[in-house]
Amino acid sequence: MFKSEEPFVVLYTTNITDTERFFRTLQVDIKEVTEDKIVVMFGGFNLHYILNTAEPSKEYAYIAEPHGYGQGTIYYIESTDLEKTRTAIEEAGGKIIAGIFNNHWGCKELLAEDPNGYKFAFYS
Repeated sequence: MFKSEEPFVVLYTTNITDTERFFRTLQVDIKEVTEDKIVVMFGGFNLHYILNTAEPSKEYAYIAEPHGYGQGTIYYIESTDLEKTRTAIEEAGGKIIAGIFNNHWGCKELLAEDPNGYKFAFYS
């Protein structure tokens, strides 16, 4: 019933250039960049950042508004080196929410936000 060849999530941004710079600094694979869209890849998981003012469908306008981006959602990404990840996020203009800590199920985590306010939990 469902095809799962290339799942993705659509997120909105107010600035494609800042979003691209953030992910390039983190050395994340970038699949596509246009003036109103950037697609970043974490393995087989894709994030499609769309410029909020470029949303052509009025039905999506309530989602594209730049208030409260990222509330209630955390993207979990495995990291091979949390120290390097933390440094790269800081250099890229991201925000560290919680430094490296041991979570209650035996992993180390680092909580951060991208320039748009979307939440990421990097873990190892």
